[in-house]
Amino acid sequence: MTTPTPAFVNSLASWAWLERTSAGPVAFLLLAHPDARQVERELVGLARALGLAPPRTRLPDTGARVTLVGRLRAVVQLDGCAHRVQVEVGERWSAFVGDGGPVLLLVGLDPLARCSPRERVEEYLGVGTLGGRLRLGAARGFRPRTP
Repeated sequence: MTTPTPAFVNSLASWAWLERTSAGPVAFLLLAHPDARQVERELVGLARALGLAPPRTRLPDTGARVTLVGRLRAVVQLDGCAHRVQVEVGERWSAFVGDGGPVLLLVGLDPLARCSPRERVEEYLGVGTLGGRLRLGAARGFRPRTP
């Protein structure tokens, strides 16, 4: 397995949003790379380090791996790796996760430009799911207690 390097982790793009699903409200966090074809091996390693699985399989529970840092940032813990993925999130996303709401982690194996609008992200998710080019897992978040 390829362990994500700091340079690779820092080059990831992320999208965070809340959505009402058939299972209730869920916080989504998508990680992708603008040059995914050049770093697909690292993306697969990232998905493994997060405990994610391909679509159409049982959704794995990856545990409490999302740490909220303030109102606008989250850190995602990787298994077997000293590096963490830091992402920007909105206040509503952070409040929802901090109150115990579930998180669906997604890693896309195809390229996605950093500034992609919502419509492009939705298309990306649909194509990625049908083509088996996403990795998914359920996670929980927590807010560290301050002394």
